[in-house]
Amino acid sequence: MSDLSYDDWIDYVFDHAVPFYEQAWYHSGDEDWWSPRPEQAIEYLTRLFENPEPLADQFADSQIGQGLYYLIDNGAGAYCRFLIDGAVSIDARVACIEAMQSLFARLFQPRCAPTLRHLDEPGGDELNGVCYMWWDIIPLAASSKPRQPDPIHEATLGVMRETLRLPNPACQESALHGLGHWAHAYPEFTAATIDAYLAANPKLRPELVRYAQAARTGCVQ
Repeated sequence: MSDLSYDDWIDYVFDHAVPFYEQAWYHSGDEDWWSPRPEQAIEYLTRLFENPEPLADQFADSQIGQGLYYLIDNGAGAYCRFLIDGAVSIDARVACIEAMQSLFARLFQPRCAPTLRHLDEPGGDELNGVCYMWWDIIPLAASSKPRQPDPIHEATLGVMRETLRLPNPACQESALHGLGHWAHAYPEFTAATIDAYLAANPKLRPELVRYAQAARTGCVQ
């Protein structure tokens, strides 16, 4: 496939039916594939994350969820692998991660059903699914805390912390899920962030409180 403009890329990623039983389009093996240059991938991702509202005017929530999963899953499109690719400047990669806060605030917050995915509560679709699994499937992880501050780690943790301040329980659950996976590398940050969240939200659902307590010690799946 030839080089794609940003608008053509949006159609390439999101303009697909969402199958009920068959594999998603990116697993079918029948599609034309487009592999962007690393810097172009980060540029397009950043632009999308910063301004996600146009997606809702063009596609169903299920299509948006399917497309986002394709972009961040390391086994699918794996665009987000470029976030850890030294071929792209650190400033561009940090900006891309920081733009994810806009994605959560301007897309997931207003459009995800306020349900808890870790309990398999009814409601929601692929959009809820990718929101919940965001920090699990994206190829950003911290097995240990480096001796020197890591801008990628700091940006990622910052987005999780800010996402906890959004009112939609689905967004809070996503941030707790991510913090739970980073708790072993950043125990002090995780504990302080979750303690502040619990203190600021005394009327949380008991199920969400229990999930936050589990995430505090890294006990999430």
